[in-house]
Amino acid sequence: MPIYEFKCKKCGNIFEYLCLKKNDKNQACCPACGHEETEVLLSTFSSMNSGKAHRGGNEASSSSCSPSSGFS
Repeated sequence: MPIYEFKCKKCGNIFEYLCLKKNDKNQACCPACGHEETEVLLSTFSSMNSGKAHRGGNEASSSSCSPSSGFS
């Protein structure tokens, strides 16, 4: 279920809208002014990665949830 970013054509408000169905993009109205004419914006995404994982470290050991040593 993608979250799309929209811009209101009337007031310029930028907002996010969760689209549960494919045609939900056509039904997004502005939460600020209620205007129904909006446009989908191109958005970027980001992902977080621990510093050690992308430098060849052990990904499991970089987690704060994993134990620091073997089984006890």
